[in-house]
Amino acid sequence: MTSSRSTPRLRLTAGLLALLLVVVAISERRFATGLVGEALQLAGLGCVACAALGRIWTSVFIAGFKDQLLVRSGPYAVVRHPLYALSMLAMLGLGLTTGSMTIALSMLVVFGAIYSAAARAEDRYLRELHGAAHERFEQDVRALRPRWSAYVVPDSLEVRPRVLWKAFVDAGSLLGFYGLLRFADALHQHGVTPTWLTLA
Repeated sequence: MTSSRSTPRLRLTAGLLALLLVVVAISERRFATGLVGEALQLAGLGCVACAALGRIWTSVFIAGFKDQLLVRSGPYAVVRHPLYALSMLAMLGLGLTTGSMTIALSMLVVFGAIYSAAARAEDRYLRELHGAAHERFEQDVRALRPRWSAYVVPDSLEVRPRVLWKAFVDAGSLLGFYGLLRFADALHQHGVTPTWLTLA
């Protein structure tokens, strides 16, 4: 397996999500059942689905060009790091799905710190690569907070399907993890796993 600048972050994310599955399987969560629980699960699914579709749409603009060009159209006109912003939305969705406000807030804080650090590191890298052009980009477009009025889509784009395919696999993995989270919750709800934690 090849390693890249993002490999440590991806490994940390995978480890934290595996821990989340364990916590859900062994915890009683205040809003995990009933109408509130169902509403939170639907809201969580909505966040995860929007994040997955948004990551595919974002990848249309950047797939195969990430380090070659400074992309400033589509999602990149709204926010400098749309993939990180969408990942944070997905993590919020997964947190809501658990039916625990403690977990949802923890997911926001932990992954907010992870993606903010990744955005700063990427800005440094792109500043070295693109110089003054990226400095202007930083002045014009916020890192993770969207400005929807700036959205611009070009008339045409060059798309590289082999690279874009990774975005579909990535989106599928988000939705697949949502399913695993629901499965871990079902194991606990049916008494297959013990209750070792109680969370708000």
